[in-house]
Amino acid sequence: MTDSPLSTPDPDTPKITRLSGIPVFPGIAFGFCQHFSANDLEIPQFAIDKAKVRGEIQRLRAAITTVDKQLTALMTSEDEDLPTEAIAFIDVQRAILRDQTLIEKTIEIIREKLVNAEWALSLQLEKTRREFESIEDEYIRERISDVTQVFARVQRVLTGRRSTNSLLEAEGVDTTIILIADQLDPADMLLLRNRDDLDIAGIVLEEGSITSHTTILARSLEIPTLVGVKHAKELLINDQPLLLNTDEKVLELNPTPEQKRQARSRMRTLAADKRRLKKIKNFDAVTLDGHAIRLYANIALPEDVKDVHRVGADGVGLFRTEFLFMNRDDLPSEEEQVNAYSRVIRSMKGQPVIIRTADLGGDKTISPEALAKCSGDVLYEQNPSLSLRALRFSFAHPQLFLTQIRAILRAAVCGSGNVKILLPMITSPEDIGRCAKSLLSKAQLTEENIKFADNVLLGGMIEVPAVFMMIRELIPVLDFFSLGTNDLVQYTLAVDRNNATVSNYYDERHPSVLRMIAQAIKQVHLAGKSISVCGEMAGRKELVPFFIGLGCTSLSMASTQIPSIKQRILKTDRAKAENFVASVLRKRSIKAVHHSFNILEDSFQNPKHLE
Repeated sequence: MTDSPLSTPDPDTPKITRLSGIPVFPGIAFGFCQHFSANDLEIPQFAIDKAKVRGEIQRLRAAITTVDKQLTALMTSEDEDLPTEAIAFIDVQRAILRDQTLIEKTIEIIREKLVNAEWALSLQLEKTRREFESIEDEYIRERISDVTQVFARVQRVLTGRRSTNSLLEAEGVDTTIILIADQLDPADMLLLRNRDDLDIAGIVLEEGSITSHTTILARSLEIPTLVGVKHAKELLINDQPLLLNTDEKVLELNPTPEQKRQARSRMRTLAADKRRLKKIKNFDAVTLDGHAIRLYANIALPEDVKDVHRVGADGVGLFRTEFLFMNRDDLPSEEEQVNAYSRVIRSMKGQPVIIRTADLGGDKTISPEALAKCSGDVLYEQNPSLSLRALRFSFAHPQLFLTQIRAILRAAVCGSGNVKILLPMITSPEDIGRCAKSLLSKAQLTEENIKFADNVLLGGMIEVPAVFMMIRELIPVLDFFSLGTNDLVQYTLAVDRNNATVSNYYDERHPSVLRMIAQAIKQVHLAGKSISVCGEMAGRKELVPFFIGLGCTSLSMASTQIPSIKQRILKTDRAKAENFVASVLRKRSIKAVHHSFNILEDSFQNPKHLE
């Protein structure tokens, strides 16, 4: 397979027929190439008289107001299928847009350099870019992309035009589109999605990783997407027929008639499957041989609860509370947290709600302003994933931790005894002992005559290798466990899950990962305690038989993944799954494990298996 063009054409060189990339959302799509570019604006640069400074400033403020209204309209869309991830990303852009520091600095450039507003924004952006490049914290440094997207959006309004390649203002396209871009702003992606005259079947990006904002949004919108497809814009032309097969990680250039026929047939099948999945909402997730599996949803914000109800989840298996702390200049108060947790608990009407204490740090940081209010020190970590993360962050900021524990205990009053607290990144029984000091907040609440729940269970996340060696010591001091598969794979295989250059080494089916999971589940079950699986692995339908074969009775995942996982459970025989697990755990190589999973997946695609 050839993945890149040659610098000098050679008639003897085979013609490039396919490009490869990193799959974001599975599926297959046939359509015609349409290039998209939102940021290739020709920014006018000209000097202005002092008398026109006021007018330029008014133009700038008016453009900012217009963009704010555009983003607000996206957030208040009546589209019931609008994912909560989209709302969160748009909220980030609105926060940047309303940053008075950036606005005032741009106004200063207009006044001092006597230049037009568009060019002043470009100058301010370059200055901000240099400032971000000097920041050691990778997550904060990467937020320059958000700033760039917001500035470009304002410049579009100021210039009154877009790039000639932009589809945002183009007339409708009659054919099904495979969108080709270097990168894609989440807001533009939503605008394109809302265009009734555009049928976007797939997305191909030259840049991006599996954890970028756009790819997360593509996954939640269930659009087949490939990222990291090098030279796509250079090699492809508008209206060129393309076949996107993310299951095979390829983009076929000029597919054959037979490939087109197969693709269209597969697309019809997938569309029919999606319609059928909606019909199983009220079905219980029970295996062919009668074993019930509970399917829980992961949420980040209280607004996500609507998605939990939409797919018929059995409860909230993971409330990622750190998102309440992010993208703001202050810290959420106790009352604000009580309100947020109570909204979720009341909405679930007695169904389980597992609230994880804030997993801050790493790639989930709070703003420097909020951190300063928390500790007085703003620290930039050289290696965020191995520094103050999760419980370590909470221990470093005890008041923040105490406030959150108090808020959860208070909100749990309305939970009918089904609210639990989950601790992230535990490594030893000593961690639990340090948490117990915060749980003494019960005494404080009693003294203050404030109602709280006294029956809240305490659980721990199993997501770092150290826990597997300490599991016997942890079982007596915790009520339940949850396997956090995202970090488990990252730390076990020493692979940064946010780094696209090493993404091929991030293998959820690596023998060491599967064996560690099997060991933990077995020991927890032998002790008579519960353990669930959450994270990306829980939402992989090909892994469902593996978890069922290990005896798992609960999985927690993104709401959008629940229908397909339920469908797979309904087609799984636990006795056969147990035999599969015994076989795959004996495999000695990655290749052998993958081969076993491929054979199993083929059996599910065979109609005889489904009879």
